[in-house]
Amino acid sequence: MAKKRGFRIDLHVHSMYSGESLADPRDIIESALEKGLDAICITEHESLHASRPFEELKKDYPSLIVLRGVELSTDAGHMLVYGIEDSVWNDWGKHNLCNAQELIVRARNLGGLAIPAHPWQIVEGAGSHDGVQIAVDDRIASLRNLTALEVCNGKQASNPIICEILGAFAKQMGLGRIGGSDAHVPEKVGQAYTVLKAPVYSSRDLVNALLSKMYYPQSSC
Repeated sequence: MAKKRGFRIDLHVHSMYSGESLADPRDIIESALEKGLDAICITEHESLHASRPFEELKKDYPSLIVLRGVELSTDAGHMLVYGIEDSVWNDWGKHNLCNAQELIVRARNLGGLAIPAHPWQIVEGAGSHDGVQIAVDDRIASLRNLTALEVCNGKQASNPIICEILGAFAKQMGLGRIGGSDAHVPEKVGQAYTVLKAPVYSSRDLVNALLSKMYYPQSSC
């Protein structure tokens, strides 16, 4: 019996509305379809409102689920926030360095989730390979009530040891493991993604799926 394909969603995508990318939203969506993705989540930097143009655009592409989140800067590194709505989030955290624990609590209280993005660091010192060692970002070790970590980021997809280290840490801590491309150009969309057990059609579905921890990251590299 053939193995089920699963529902493939890139949970970390940026467009020109992030301020660091020139990626046109239509090109992003068309690239996602070409890669065979079932869904993407737009996570513009610092602003949930910034991705609002996708709400109208996604009507032209019914074969791809387009969800929206936000990537915020915190005192524990960048964090991806899912399952929140414009009307209640009101661009909280925009242009500020957020307290990571406060962000986790706030997202949960509003029915969403905050997940550390690419939480790894380089440690120099004795005992490391060539004087350099990759480790889990120690700033996330004390965070409470985490659900998952982004263990596979497209920018590091060619260096699988990072995914292995983060994945082992997530497993040890009982956390889910997600993947996202962190794409800033259309060609990179889908370079890393998350395989869910069942389809998601809304932000609420996505939160429920992530809480289930029945998913795994995948890299296309």
